[in-house]
Amino acid sequence: MKKVVCLIITLIFLGCQKEEFEISGTTDSFTMASTNVNVDFKIYVYLPPNYSQPNVDYPLIIGLDGDSEFENMASIVSQKIKNENIPPSIFVGIGYVGGDDDESNRDRDYTPSMIEGEEDGTNGGAENFYNFIRTELIPELENNYQIDTAKTKTLMGHSYGGLFTLFAMFQERATNPFDKFIPVASSFWFDSGVIFEFEEAYAQINTDFPVSVYTTMGTLEGAVMVASFEEMNARINNRSYSSLKYKSEILKKYGHSRSDYISYKNGLDYVFNN
Repeated sequence: MKKVVCLIITLIFLGCQKEEFEISGTTDSFTMASTNVNVDFKIYVYLPPNYSQPNVDYPLIIGLDGDSEFENMASIVSQKIKNENIPPSIFVGIGYVGGDDDESNRDRDYTPSMIEGEEDGTNGGAENFYNFIRTELIPELENNYQIDTAKTKTLMGHSYGGLFTLFAMFQERATNPFDKFIPVASSFWFDSGVIFEFEEAYAQINTDFPVSVYTTMGTLEGAVMVASFEEMNARINNRSYSSLKYKSEILKKYGHSRSDYISYKNGLDYVFNN
């Protein structure tokens, strides 16, 4: 009986231990004040093996929810590089000083519109956050790391992060630093589907969409989320953009919290090879 109890306790202890992520390469971090958002961000950086080689510049991949997701996303990027699925790349996770990518920061920075009746500044800050990435963060990264400035970049995010990734995707192409997007389990429901208005606005003034996109939704998200996902896919595919590389997948038996990592793995393969 004692052996059984000890075994159960051991299994519980092991199950509660922090998951260790395998990362081949090095990691770094720094803090950065933003004039666009008026907050301080913590920026997490992953550098691939043999990073310091002279005259070598690397693609840049940016992921959202850096405080909670950097290690896992960096391990995915690291594994993809090791397996030669993608070229050696620099991965950056965007977090907040204090390790606080909680709902208040995400509500403010990842959402594209202000909901009527909500207090000012609690949501609708996606444009400011996008401008922070475009005009503050990326120039800072390019000044301090060996980033290939001639190539455009990858953005990936989940849930509200997926919503922001879509928002960034529909911004003006001439000044958009990204041409690869991985929006996962995007919050289409936000503000009564306002993200569809941004898709429509892009289509009204553009005849092409020279980007690569991999996007997913789990079947366990519910009927409204799945239907919204399929509606967005249909709209974009019906535009007949000649340069668009677009793949959407329904993940069977996946819910909201489980869809991100498998989607990042598959998405990186797709956007770097199509």
